[in-house]
Amino acid sequence: MNREKIEQQRNFSQLLWINAAFLILVLAANVVQDRPLFLVAHSLLFIIIIGLIFARKKVKTTLGIRVYLVSLMLYFASFTLIGEARSVDILWLTLFPPLAAFLIDRTRELRWWHGGFLALIGSIFTLQWLGVWPSPYEHFTLGSAFTAVLFISLISQLVQGYKERYLDSQQQFNALLKQRVDEGLNTIRGLNLELAHTQTDLVLLLGELCEARSEETGQHVLRVARYSAKLGKLFGLSQAQITAIEQAAPLHDVGKIAIPDAILNKPGKLTDEERALMQTHTQLGFEVLSQSDRPLLQTAAQIALEHHEWWNGQGYPQQKQGRDISIEGRIVAIADVFDALSFARVYKPAWTDEAICQHFKSFSGIQFDPELTALLLDNFDQFAALRNKQN
Repeated sequence: MNREKIEQQRNFSQLLWINAAFLILVLAANVVQDRPLFLVAHSLLFIIIIGLIFARKKVKTTLGIRVYLVSLMLYFASFTLIGEARSVDILWLTLFPPLAAFLIDRTRELRWWHGGFLALIGSIFTLQWLGVWPSPYEHFTLGSAFTAVLFISLISQLVQGYKERYLDSQQQFNALLKQRVDEGLNTIRGLNLELAHTQTDLVLLLGELCEARSEETGQHVLRVARYSAKLGKLFGLSQAQITAIEQAAPLHDVGKIAIPDAILNKPGKLTDEERALMQTHTQLGFEVLSQSDRPLLQTAAQIALEHHEWWNGQGYPQQKQGRDISIEGRIVAIADVFDALSFARVYKPAWTDEAICQHFKSFSGIQFDPELTALLLDNFDQFAALRNKQN
């Protein structure tokens, strides 16, 4: 039910209760004044109104309003027959036009109700003028009453027409405003999406640029991102966390940009001094990335710092252990080693899948999170498929 219907229902209900209270007073007054015919007319309307009050939840509001207005038409019309010349009963006829306008929203329908009421009382007045029916009022009084009802009906219709046009224009304005707001929001969403894609592309390009210095194919960072997203999904992370890891993982080795090429591409074993310098890439990457307050780069900074930490605390640079290492760092640590073992490097050939599986089994709970390692091994075929996927 829309707001207009709810408001109409509430207005009708309030009007019925006001009518009921008023009729109780009128009934009492007619008993005191000994006006039996008016007592009958008021009693009949009171019964109808009480019935509408108790049936309003079962009967459609539009039907209830029609019953009410027809009852009012007959009720007010009866005043032309049973009224008294010494009283002003006939003036009550002028109440019908504004009451109808209060309940009817559309001008066209309101004209029908006003026209019907004018036709009814006009017919009665004509018969009374012709002497067919007796009238308690003078002809001038009847004419004045009809003119008053006609005038008030026209004024009510003009006001209703203005109100209807105002509401229609307001609805059109609201619809246009909503359309413009929706268009603006869609534009903003498109720009945000484009910005997010641009940010992701830049992250991948930066990661590939770092890998290019170490004579990699440039696909290592993309594969690590895929493995990380897959492992995060198997672990049960939220979609937001999975997306964050996938977008941030390519920057895990960004600190290597400060490591000399001679060390990055050395085919033989590193000296202790060279190894110590190589290990600084985690801290260097963290320091570079953590300068930004963007959530993506904050996640990337955490990964850069922790992806060489070991589960048993023997890793670097901070010797964190167990769950003190972030879930992002633990996931990328496995993804990075899995890809590194799968492909040839300047210092080693590619490993077989059997050797890779054995390595992870041997270092589960030592270098790698045992729960994440189990997920990798249990779903090894899926990770192998991601590894072999062509871009």
